Amino acid sequence: MVVIIKQMKTFRSLTLFSWVFTLSLCFPAKAQVYTNGIVGYINEVLFAGDNLIANQLGNSDNTLNVIFNVGVPDGSTFTLWDATQMQFLPASHYDANTGWSINYHLDYGQGGRFHAAATFTNTFVGNVWPGFGGQIPFTPPLVSNNGLYLLSCYVPLGGASFNEIVGRNPLDGESVRTLNALTQAYSTTTFENGSWDHGAPGLSVGEAAFFNLGPTFAAVPEPAVLYLAGFGVVACAAGRRSRG
Repeated sequence: MVVIIKQMKTFRSLTLFSWVFTLSLCFPAKAQVYTNGIVGYINEVLFAGDNLIANQLGNSDNTLNVIFNVGVPDGSTFTLWDATQMQFLPASHYDANTGWSINYHLDYGQGGRFHAAATFTNTFVGNVWPGFGGQIPFTPPLVSNNGLYLLSCYVPLGGASFNEIVGRNPLDGESVRTLNALTQAYSTTTFENGSWDHGAPGLSVGEAAFFNLGPTFAAVPEPAVLYLAGFGVVACAAGRRSRG
């Protein structure tokens, strides 16, 4: 992890330097984050296979053709999770000549499934969420509805907690399911009797995960099933999660 500071800026509770230094201790080696105040870019490695990803730097309209357009392997796919229908939307396919077949938006706080045809590094460029005042711990907009959501942190915080993603403390029975993109293996941790049975969840920069809130008891498809769904086995009307 390499963090370069080009500008000092004092936040309400700590300086940008100390904030980014703290984050640098938490960032995974696969993500390089460069910042200039609240504008910068993130170099994120996407592994061959499925990746549950976030877009934490706003760039124009945050469509796929804007945020994924250099070095993307032909045949890669992207899809969003429909929390209303409890399934993935139709897959968008990438072609180097024509771009993405469906130009989805991937905005702050959302998660998406990117199936990379080969390992590559994507560079996210843009602005930190304008609602971020610089305070850590960070409180995002509340996810107000129960259900199974694919979520990320609004800002690029290493080790982002449940609270910093959902906007409240966890309830008994709620769980977080993450995907190790390198091994293509899922792991789940559940909150019971005031503690997490497999450790408190903490999302890396650029990472998304499934949050089972309510809880709503629903199975998360394994990577092989997700890949098939990306090629049209699963299709449904678009739906967006609700934040109150």
